[in-house]
Amino acid sequence: MIALSIGKRDNNYGENLNSTDILNKIKKLAEEEDEKARKVDAILSLVAEDIYYGNSDLEFLEINNARNPHIACAVDGSKYQLDVGDFSLIIARAVKVKGISGEKGKRIPPDIKEDVKLEDNYYGEDKVGKDAILLMLTLETEILSSCSDCDVVFIDGPIIDPPTYDDNDEDLKKFHEIRKLTISTSDKIIGIVKRFAQRFLINKLINDGYAQLIEARESYIVQNLFFKLRQKFEDYKNPRFLGWISWDSIFSSNYTTDLAGLGKAYKKYNIKLYSGYFQQNAISPVARIDVLSPDNNKLAYIATWSYPGITEVTILNKLADDISNVSKAEAEAYLNLLISARKTLPMMRKA
Repeated sequence: MIALSIGKRDNNYGENLNSTDILNKIKKLAEEEDEKARKVDAILSLVAEDIYYGNSDLEFLEINNARNPHIACAVDGSKYQLDVGDFSLIIARAVKVKGISGEKGKRIPPDIKEDVKLEDNYYGEDKVGKDAILLMLTLETEILSSCSDCDVVFIDGPIIDPPTYDDNDEDLKKFHEIRKLTISTSDKIIGIVKRFAQRFLINKLINDGYAQLIEARESYIVQNLFFKLRQKFEDYKNPRFLGWISWDSIFSSNYTTDLAGLGKAYKKYNIKLYSGYFQQNAISPVARIDVLSPDNNKLAYIATWSYPGITEVTILNKLADDISNVSKAEAEAYLNLLISARKTLPMMRKA
């Protein structure tokens, strides 16, 4: 016989789950977050003051369009992984969109590279996923080498991608060597990082004495600082840039753990990189800009091809993103071709 003992309940809540206590805890958490936000806001006001009055080595630049005729390229890639039984079909595509700016306006012809790979699932999803990324990035790197006729090359994402390095991974080491060789021979590459979590600006400000920002999010700090600086400069419609930040200065000092993996890869690449932040106008997203040399003239190319409100920043990157996208329907069509080919092979051998 089993005896059950049921304790007294208060308003359908157990003794350890009191609604009043929970509400009080939520209220306290909200107050703490509000206090943190007010402190960060106060610190950013000081940072904005320093930048506005020229007391910081960070500049908040107004960017004009590039006036001379030029060719700008955008490179982007995508992948689709289709898992079927004991194998995975990987489809990767890389696209170069060439923007030709001249007296007769602008033309935008695309160049496309594709590849497919069949891989056993024996080593697990992580291995297949990593190989899919490497296949896509390898195509991107190959197409980057065909941009010698371009004055500037926009790539989607950071210049160092992926931001990891493993001495025991031969495929990754080989990729790093190829990408390093491709990147180091051209300083015309500009990385446009749409979703940035790595805290370059925060680490820069911490090293400048603003240690209170240690727990802040990079995107929040950047957006907030742009808002404050646009207010100070009374400029809400023009392209603006905040920078530059030397990667050497970050990785030669104390930096937050979120940069550890990228720091390891950066040292392996043995190149110099600089970052800043670009916003087309006050209602547009902010993107991180990665370059091999801090040349303000390059920013004019971004302004020339930028378009308000789009996450990809430039219309060339938007087109490259759209064209490179591998859809589910395309992946399934490739799979059907593969299945049909496997079925016909025995018949062809008999013939």
